[in-house]
Amino acid sequence: MTVGAAGSAAVDVIVVGSGASAVHAAFPLIEAGLRVRMLDVGHRGDTYEELVPDRAFLDVHRNDENQWRYFLGERLEGVSLGRTGIGAQLTPPRQHVSRDVERLTPVASDTFLPLESLAVGGLASAWGAGCPPFDDADLAGMPLAHTDLEPHYTAVAERIGISGADDDLLPFFGPLPGMLPAVRHDLNAQSILDRYESARHRLHRAGFFLGQPRLAMVSRDYRGRRATSYHDMDFWSDAGRSVYRPRWTLDELAGFDRFEYREGLLVEKFAEDGEVVHVTGRRLHDNGVEAHTARALILAAGALGSARIALRSMGAYDRAVPLVCNPHTYAPMINLHRLGASGDDARHSQAQACVVFRDPADGHVTVGHVYSYRSLLAFKLLRESPLAHREGVRVVRELMPSLAILLLQHADTPSREKRCVLRRAPDGGPDVLEIHYALAPEERRRADRAERHILRHFRSLGCYCIRRVRAGHAASVHYAGTLPMTDRGTDLTTTPDGRLRPTRGVYVADGSVFPHLPSKGLTFTMMANANRIGTRLGSALAGRGP
Repeated sequence: MTVGAAGSAAVDVIVVGSGASAVHAAFPLIEAGLRVRMLDVGHRGDTYEELVPDRAFLDVHRNDENQWRYFLGERLEGVSLGRTGIGAQLTPPRQHVSRDVERLTPVASDTFLPLESLAVGGLASAWGAGCPPFDDADLAGMPLAHTDLEPHYTAVAERIGISGADDDLLPFFGPLPGMLPAVRHDLNAQSILDRYESARHRLHRAGFFLGQPRLAMVSRDYRGRRATSYHDMDFWSDAGRSVYRPRWTLDELAGFDRFEYREGLLVEKFAEDGEVVHVTGRRLHDNGVEAHTARALILAAGALGSARIALRSMGAYDRAVPLVCNPHTYAPMINLHRLGASGDDARHSQAQACVVFRDPADGHVTVGHVYSYRSLLAFKLLRESPLAHREGVRVVRELMPSLAILLLQHADTPSREKRCVLRRAPDGGPDVLEIHYALAPEERRRADRAERHILRHFRSLGCYCIRRVRAGHAASVHYAGTLPMTDRGTDLTTTPDGRLRPTRGVYVADGSVFPHLPSKGLTFTMMANANRIGTRLGSALAGRGP
């Protein structure tokens, strides 16, 4: 039996990370009868988890005298003094998601300031739970078709529970076997959808389609998780586990004797020796080096994290690799038909509606989601207001029941102006990932054109945009393309089955492999592709014998 430097017996597969891709790559490996070890830093948010009551937001806001501890934070970490930007949805109970990244995985950039995670469950511990699948148009140019992913979309959907409806968005999302009934939208969204229904034929001719979002939020009790309680506390609490988090799958994996989760370890590099892969990392508690050995390795540490490990392991310092990220705009809109109305108490905090715009001029598709606003607290809106504090408080309170936040994420393709390079730190500290990201003028024009069309159609439904906000190039938190999947490629690309060239047994299962991004959140497709890679690797290793 091979033993690592830390006394760890060799396993069949090591998985790096515990986020959405990692757990769904591990699951089919366990089902194939293989031994899997997951290595992770694994920060947890234990400080506030037990403090947040399992009650409705308005009840808590009116009656809990300790609410400041988790709404604002015991160190007031929920009160940022700058303008709302990247990671604005990270409330104090979620801020462990980004803990230590500046210290352990530093980035140098004046154009791209990403949100990364070393937490158990990764960034999906705070994601918006949107699950639009990629279709063949989205996958064009990749060595991957929708038929390759289709059974894995189904497998992941069964595992995590996805709610939705076969409505006007069906041509863009396709059917999903086993989809749960849609969760209920709030009165604000309902009023917009009612007016859309009366104008749908006109809007369809203009390329505008509106419907229910597909959400990884269960509308009925499912696999030990409770149906959403419509408490509007989804940004603060995981009570009932109605919104999917990778931790729920990690808990399932922990029930198998063949699975092992090791936390407190920052994986730094790998090396191959014949038929085995050696993985080394640094323990956080004593800064000691720890080694692990396996027949194969799956990198699922995020597009930037996996790129760091691959570049360091292959000695590819100072070599640029590509990067793509959905350009991100949010537009607060006032729904005139809800002005002066009271808000509904029972609702969830995720997207209330989904919009798809297909430009009649060129067929280009842009997808967005509509949110209502309440439980992220009014002071964050007030900070953006040009009004004096006293007047601003009154205006914000009056407007909140009619406020709809449109969030748009545009497609992105690689270019020479979107790249990252790993640099050795001159002082012996952690390596620094240097990132440069800039959109071409044509990309800006296309996004602006789509936004103007979409907002014009919302105006016809009585929703008037206050302004458009671009919070920064990294604001979508959708990063990809650093180790792109190609039919044929050079070093630091991946094969269609996820193997990192030129390695024998190192695979990549996160967003790194997508060479471009459509105007859709990529997490559901990341999970499906990870399940596909884990399934293929599991079959190969299980058939090879010990």
